[in-house]
Amino acid sequence: MSTPSGNLYHPINSHPVPIYTGFSWPNLFFGVFWFMFKSMWGWAIISFLLSWMTFGFSNLIFPFFANGLHQNYLLKLGYLGYEKNEN
Repeated sequence: MSTPSGNLYHPINSHPVPIYTGFSWPNLFFGVFWFMFKSMWGWAIISFLLSWMTFGFSNLIFPFFANGLHQNYLLKLGYLGYEKNEN
């Protein structure tokens, strides 16, 4: 079950994005479309290809680490673990 673990903040406008840990139920139900909704296009392609090659079995594996992939993706984009003050 996904549990909230805090927020990451956009580096320019400090908009918070909630971060979750644990099993991703939305990823289990929507698979490739979840990655596309999160704009993780590379993982969407990888998920689609693996799903096609394993006859859908990989869709049962991805939800266990999808939330971690999303967090790492946001950190690579420059999201911050703290809210930036404009003082």
